[in-house]
Amino acid sequence: MVRIIKIALINPGPGEILEKGRIVASADHFYPPLGICYLSAVLKKENYDVEIIDQAAMGFSLEQIVKWVKKRDPDILGFSTLTASGSGISAAMTAKEVKKWNPNIKIVFGNRHATCNDYRILNKYPQVDLCVRDEGEYTFMELVKAFEKDLPLKDIRGITYRDNGKIQMNEKKELIMNLDALPFPDRKALKIEYPASFGSLELVPKGFTSMVSSRGCPYHCTFCYGKRSVGFRTRSVENILEEILYLDSEGYKFINFVDDNFTVSKKRVMKLCQLLRKHKVDLDWMCEGRVNQVSDEMLREMRRANCRFLCFGVESANQRILDYYKKDITPDQSILAVKKARKAKIPFITSSFIVGAPGETLREIYNTLKFAQKLDIDVPIYNLLGTMPGTDIWDEMVEKNILNEDKYWEQGVHISDIDPNGVPTKQISNLISEMLYQFFTNPKYIIKETFRNFISAYRLLSVSRFLKHNIKNFKDFHGINSIWNPENV
Repeated sequence: MVRIIKIALINPGPGEILEKGRIVASADHFYPPLGICYLSAVLKKENYDVEIIDQAAMGFSLEQIVKWVKKRDPDILGFSTLTASGSGISAAMTAKEVKKWNPNIKIVFGNRHATCNDYRILNKYPQVDLCVRDEGEYTFMELVKAFEKDLPLKDIRGITYRDNGKIQMNEKKELIMNLDALPFPDRKALKIEYPASFGSLELVPKGFTSMVSSRGCPYHCTFCYGKRSVGFRTRSVENILEEILYLDSEGYKFINFVDDNFTVSKKRVMKLCQLLRKHKVDLDWMCEGRVNQVSDEMLREMRRANCRFLCFGVESANQRILDYYKKDITPDQSILAVKKARKAKIPFITSSFIVGAPGETLREIYNTLKFAQKLDIDVPIYNLLGTMPGTDIWDEMVEKNILNEDKYWEQGVHISDIDPNGVPTKQISNLISEMLYQFFTNPKYIIKETFRNFISAYRLLSVSRFLKHNIKNFKDFHGINSIWNPENV
């Protein structure tokens, strides 16, 4: 018997949003959740009835999101869950309330939290029926078809579910090798405007979105989910260009490439940039790159193709810590990469730094925070090292009996909160605040930034927007982040 299936997909907000709710005039500091956008596109291609919502950006409370679900009355309710944001917990709370209203609704968890914690989730939360592991596009499609035709689930690879009261983990599903075969993400279904903001700097007032040109990373950083779980695959340059041309025709003005490593192939980057110029694409964009993957020629091509913002993963000023992270870079390479980016005249350059590694000394932490002032960057991004299931550091901390999995599997934990040989979190946070103050009040920095703003029309416009909208809130600037913040892929 075949029946019509209605599907609702949610990008859940963190717990504090779920409990209190909040008004969000525009989705500031949020990126479009590409994961559920891809799912929606795949399902709609097969003519399924799908609705999606970004609860994180909308700021919906528990009552509001449950009301949204009830109004749509879906047969299947899917959540894209991440560990560190706490969205897995808030999704479980929502699922519980939805099940009270309709016990027959099928509730599915996906994304990285569900991949690494499938058994734990199903054991703790009876309201969750299944977990989709790894990439969900085709697995979820098979699942929907099985529900539609009332078929058994034993042959669907990549899912974990209950079978007669016992948790069943089906065989792993292979990764999607041909990413070009996927339809473009269903961004229109979100019905929300995402302005491009970075550290309160407004890069464009409207017409912002994110996209991916690859999945995973070929490197093996110990703090990252990366290659260990998702491998590394790239879309063809032609397919990437096709999506950019589509976004351009739809009126988008700024793209954030949320790849783990956009500059992994200089040849690919240069070819894309040359095609963007050939097609006269008038879109600005930003990306992240590695300091050991830069060349003068590539950076010039990126700037000519309207790359406006480039972020380097510097991470540490200490080679010992870089080696522990398995970054395969040196501090000297970071200095050279920033110099090359400046020479190429990319408008905004920033770098990310991670402090609080296991056993990292206060002197080493200070060296890294101070290193930001040595680099010629516009904004430093300081991160407290956190770990979660699916990373090498998590496994190491568990093996050494430093980390209690049962206590931290749902939200992860800062290493500085559990490391008996590390610097306490409060001490690191105080030092970060002090070093941020030093960075932004350094007279040389102020003079250089002022000069750059006045010789670059793009920089001047962006900074003007920032001053207009955010100068009153500057005293609330907070530069402390968490390394496991979600990519929304």
